[in-house]
Amino acid sequence: MLIYDIEIARAVQANGDERMPGVDYCKGWTDYAGMGVACVCAYDLYEQRYRVFMQDNLLAFGELASSHDRLLGFNSISFDDNVVRAAGVELDPAKSVDLARLIWRAAGVPEGEHPKGMSLDALCKANGLGGKTGNGLMAPVMFQRGDIGGLIDYCLADVAMTLKLYRVAAWSGGVRDPRNGEFLPVVVPR
Repeated sequence: MLIYDIEIARAVQANGDERMPGVDYCKGWTDYAGMGVACVCAYDLYEQRYRVFMQDNLLAFGELASSHDRLLGFNSISFDDNVVRAAGVELDPAKSVDLARLIWRAAGVPEGEHPKGMSLDALCKANGLGGKTGNGLMAPVMFQRGDIGGLIDYCLADVAMTLKLYRVAAWSGGVRDPRNGEFLPVVVPR
């Protein structure tokens, strides 16, 4: 299995927020080609090592992904996969496992909805795993301002959090719902 996360190169203007001067924006949350890929970070469970992919080696992520039976991300099927495909990276949809979808389905969230209070950060905190190291909305700003080390560090931390949450779900058969503390049975592939 390959655990992965991406960060985008162009910012998305959140509702009601003003644009930051000197920052390039895409057209919105479905402008996958306009977002561009700033970086892809992955953890290879087989080799037990982290990997980083940027513009100069982005296609190598597709090669690595094709060599694995499963690709696991958080909100990856509706976001990450679309962004990397728009950048020319081939991913087999049959291999994709979206941890967010599995958890949200267990919580009774209708397909296609993105529930409040069930982010990677909230789920990790509710399950005793700590929290995220930053806010994904700032990743494109970091990228555009040349804070590449900070960007990669943030993305790698998200991969580590996804891996930890996956392990909790696999070992215990589910996760705690951050909204009410209830146990949600979640079946994850091993």
